[in-house]
Amino acid sequence: MKFWSIPFLALPLVLAACASQPTQREVTNMSGLEMYQSFCASCHGVGGEGDGPVAPLVKIHVPDLTRIAHRQGGEFPAEDVHRTIDGRFEHPAHGPRDMPVWGWQFYRSETMNDPAERARVDALIDRLVDYLRTIQKS
Repeated sequence: MKFWSIPFLALPLVLAACASQPTQREVTNMSGLEMYQSFCASCHGVGGEGDGPVAPLVKIHVPDLTRIAHRQGGEFPAEDVHRTIDGRFEHPAHGPRDMPVWGWQFYRSETMNDPAERARVDALIDRLVDYLRTIQKS
C-alpha cells in the first residue's frame, strides 16, 4: 500500500463522523450522553478515552476525557470544562485550538446576543459537562 493512500482510506471515517448533525431543536432535547455521542465521540471515542475514529487524523493528541479529574488532582474542574467546550478557555500549552467550539454551534444565529439564548446554550453545555463528570476514572 502506498503512503498516499492512507488519507483516502480514512476519508469515509471523517465523512461518517461529520455526516448529519442534529438540528437546533433536536440538540435542545438531547441528554449529555446524546450530545457527547453526536459531537464528541468521533474524536474522543465512544468511551471518552481519546480513541475515536477521527483521532488519528487530528494533528495534536486527542485527550482522554475519562481522566480529566485525575489530571487535576482528583477534582473535576466543571467550569474549566464548560469554558473549554464553549470556547472561552484555551489550553495554551496544547498549541492552537483544533477542537470545534460547540458553544458557538449551539447558538441560533439570529439570537446570539440574547441573554435567554446564552442561558439556553449554557444549559446544553452543562448537560454535556455533567455527562463528562460521570465517565471519570481514577
